[in-house]
Amino acid sequence: KQWYQRRVRGQRWVELGCDEEGNLAVSSLRAHYPSDAIMHRVIDSIPALEGQISFTDFCRILYIWQTMVMEERLQTLFQILNNGDPLTTDVVAQIIRAIRPEDDVEQIKMIAAHMPSSLSCLGTSVIDEEDFVAWAKCLPAEELHSKLGTFTIIDERVMAAMEEQHAKNQ
Repeated sequence: KQWYQRRVRGQRWVELGCDEEGNLAVSSLRAHYPSDAIMHRVIDSIPALEGQISFTDFCRILYIWQTMVMEERLQTLFQILNNGDPLTTDVVAQIIRAIRPEDDVEQIKMIAAHMPSSLSCLGTSVIDEEDFVAWAKCLPAEELHSKLGTFTIIDERVMAAMEEQHAKNQ
């Protein structure tokens, strides 16, 4: 039974192309999202040793994400989007392009040009973390939760076991 549980949990990781030690090349993971700049930034933020992400580290990251409240997730996402620096018009355009690839390039540029000044509490040409979190929290709750709230990569039973183990260790 234990072998089966390990197999089911890691099957997707194996499908992504991990090696015999359970490590997956960052480049392999990025290749599954060829035109998603946001996902590339998320992947690049995962600790990697010599360009390899271990299954254990990947699960730890997902566990942390699953235990965060929405505001913490938004703060973390902001940090990932531009290394914690305020979001400029160019970064906003990249984000919009990743979210809405079907939109016209000129339309994306126009939206990106107006977004920082309209979202900034101080009327600056950049969006800081506080502005980003406040804006995102104003999005419809269903949309926000569907994008950031429902990670089911880690089986619920595994999550429960991890939380139980974490509680015992405290």
